Amino acid sequence: MTKREVEDRLARAFQAARRPESPERLTTGGIDGPYVVKHFLGKDRAEVEAGFAPSLHMEDFTYMTVEAIAYYLPAPLRLMLETPYDDELWLYLHGFLRPGKGYREGVWDLAPSQLEAIAEWARYLAEAWERELPAFFDADDVARAAELARAYQQPRG
Repeated sequence: MTKREVEDRLARAFQAARRPESPERLTTGGIDGPYVVKHFLGKDRAEVEAGFAPSLHMEDFTYMTVEAIAYYLPAPLRLMLETPYDDELWLYLHGFLRPGKGYREGVWDLAPSQLEAIAEWARYLAEAWERELPAFFDADDVARAAELARAYQQPRG
């Protein structure tokens, strides 16, 4: 799959997601709920993508509703497809998306087509990094991307 095909797959899978228009639709609350509102409420995907700071914004996804994750997650996924690859963004995205210790209920509640698009995204990264390892990345990052691809292609029950 090419980068363009992955971008198109993400766009199709998440196109029906609607921007949360209230704090209750954006965040599940918690101690960081007010920061999620501050950083995301009223912003569209393009605005989030243009000003995305991984160390600041990725933690916010932990406190988002499934609706908000579905709307905003494509922005950092698309950013991760850019070269040179952003190792800081990868660190936070992998931590958010990985099953197990970093398990996030909201991610696994996404639609099957969205989970499959995430699998294709991760597979693309693993294959691209296998061909040419980016600076500041190592073989473990290739393995982590492949692991994400396998995890997200598995049916959830």
